[in-house]
Amino acid sequence: NVAANLVSLGADVKLVSLAGDDADSKILINSLNELNISHKFIYDKRRETIVKIRALDILDGRYHFRFDIENKLDISENHVEEIIRETENSKFIIISDYNKGIINSKLMSQLKSLNIPILVDPKKENFEFYKDVFLIKPNSVEAREMTKKNDDLEAAKTLTQILNSNVLLTRASEGIAYFGLNGDFFSYPSRPIDELKDVTGAGDSVIATFAHFYNSGKNLEECVRLANKAGSVAVSHSGCYHVKESDLI
Repeated sequence: NVAANLVSLGADVKLVSLAGDDADSKILINSLNELNISHKFIYDKRRETIVKIRALDILDGRYHFRFDIENKLDISENHVEEIIRETENSKFIIISDYNKGIINSKLMSQLKSLNIPILVDPKKENFEFYKDVFLIKPNSVEAREMTKKNDDLEAAKTLTQILNSNVLLTRASEGIAYFGLNGDFFSYPSRPIDELKDVTGAGDSVIATFAHFYNSGKNLEECVRLANKAGSVAVSHSGCYHVKESDLI
C-alpha cells in the first residue's frame, strides 16, 4: 500500500520484499502489475506469502476486523544481501515493518551503511533497530508503548533522543506532529472530513506522502502538512485508498 500510494503520487518506486513461491504471491504480483508498481520479490522456499483477510460490512463497506494467514520466519543472511543489492542505488528507503521476521538488526545495519535516508513505519518490538535512521513514523499508541510515557507528544519527543531520529507522529483524530533532531516542531490538527469511512492504510498514505514531497524538494513543514492532509483523504474512503497529488494540491 505504501508503494501504491507512492506510484499514485507520481514517484518512481520499487517494492522489495520476501514472498513464498506460491499461488498467493502470483495474485500479489498481478495486483502490483495492475497498479504499475515495479517490484522485486526474493523467494524463500520456507516461507508462505502472508495473506491478510479483512471483514468489511456488506452494506457500507466499513472495516470490522482482520486476521492473517502466515508462518513468521527470520530472514536469512543471503536474503539480506539480496535486499541490499536491490536498494543500494535508491534516493530514499521506506521500511514498512510488520514484525514478520524480515526486519532485523543485520538488515538494518547494512541498510544504514548505504548512507541513504531511511524512513520507518515501526513496530514496538523492533524499535531498537531504528537508531540513527532519518525518520520514524509511529502512531500515538506505538510511541507510548516504546517509551512507557503516557503522553504521546512527550513520547515522540523522547523517541528523537533515544533513537537519534526525526519523528513523525500520527495522532488519529488529533492530527499529526513532527519532532526534529534540530529542535523543529510542527503540529497540525486533523482535517475535517465529511465521513470517516476506513482507517485502513492511512498511515501508509502519510509516510508515502511525506517521503514523496521531501524527495521533491519541499521543506519539512510543508511535507508534514501534506502528509496530514493525505491521512484525512485516506480515511474518507473505504479500503486502502491511494492518494493522488490532485487530492492534496
